[in-house]
Amino acid sequence: MEFISFSLIVEHNNYQRTVFFRHTASFFCYISSYVTDIGEYFSLKSENDRLVEENTNLKNQLNLLAVYQEHFYRDSLRIQGDYIYYKAKIVNSSFNKTKNYLTLDKGNNDGIQNEMAVSSKDGVIGVVKNTSNHFSFIIPLINVNLRVSAKIKKNGYYGSLQWDGNDYRYSFLNDIPFHVNVEQGDTIVTSGHSSIFPEGELIGFVETVDRETANFLSIKVKLATDFRKHSDVYVIAYCYQEEQKKLEDVGKNE
Repeated sequence: MEFISFSLIVEHNNYQRTVFFRHTASFFCYISSYVTDIGEYFSLKSENDRLVEENTNLKNQLNLLAVYQEHFYRDSLRIQGDYIYYKAKIVNSSFNKTKNYLTLDKGNNDGIQNEMAVSSKDGVIGVVKNTSNHFSFIIPLINVNLRVSAKIKKNGYYGSLQWDGNDYRYSFLNDIPFHVNVEQGDTIVTSGHSSIFPEGELIGFVETVDRETANFLSIKVKLATDFRKHSDVYVIAYCYQEEQKKLEDVGKNE
């Protein structure tokens, strides 16, 4: 009877009906929220298991990446299809002589051979002269006996870069015709006209230009490489060096 009376009151009175439905809605919202919280609580274990599995997969991927990077830097990598880069460290060097040298911690056993190029993240270092099983002897740019084919990046004119035996920070680009436009700050890179250096390896920047000679300019180049502080280098192997040299030798002997 009380339930029937209450139902009649709610059904036939707008105010009581509004109050009833408002409180009823609040009550059911509370119940729904409570049930949802309970469900989420009991699903935490499965969610936690999923996160643990995801973290494990991520750690495995990071570990594989670390192994790959170690192999990448420890051994070698091929870029542009024509060159292989080997990472090495300088273990001995000189910079205050006329015939300076560098010694690297990689040799024949690591794939290093004579007449390979040596560079760093800053620029050209030199050329491999001799190797043993575990070491390589390098003639750097600051050795009077080394000549490197170099060009002015902005216009492609190339000549011979050779150190004069004085300041280890500077070298000289010779055989550039007098009429060529060269200015202070111009970039000097390897020409690619050899079987040793890839084209475009940074050498340095024009410091001064001597126009006193009649036919050719004498261009002082500030080297990009600081030979007093480098330790990590790359030895660059040209994959077709032997084939190119054999063909050129045949042509010269005909």
